[in-house]
Amino acid sequence: MTDYHHILIIDDDKTFIKVNHKIFSTITGCNNVNFKMSGTTALEFLAEMDKAAQFPDLITLDWRMSLGNGADFLKAYEQKYYANHPNTKILIITEASQEVAPSHQSLDFVSGVLAKPLRANQLKEVL
Repeated sequence: MTDYHHILIIDDDKTFIKVNHKIFSTITGCNNVNFKMSGTTALEFLAEMDKAAQFPDLITLDWRMSLGNGADFLKAYEQKYYANHPNTKILIITEASQEVAPSHQSLDFVSGVLAKPLRANQLKEVL
């Protein structure tokens, strides 16, 4: 498993965030786990983290969100951040896993697509 120092969870479901904050912290040992409830606020947060040289090394992304969906986030991320942060991985975790196009799944920075509800053993396999 990779040693993660900063994880960002992007999801508009508060329960998912609360539960998975604990799961990610436990599995990875990472104490720096942030969350944002939309792709739009996540991109704003990443701009701040980029300037502060504290960019996350793992980002989890819900696909269906009302403000800044997964596809829009990936496009903006690729344009703004991928070149400067090629080691950051994005893991898509969503109820809509069948909607994630193969072209999105094959991006170099996308490490996988997992279906909700997320199980800890699934996460361990991908991380």
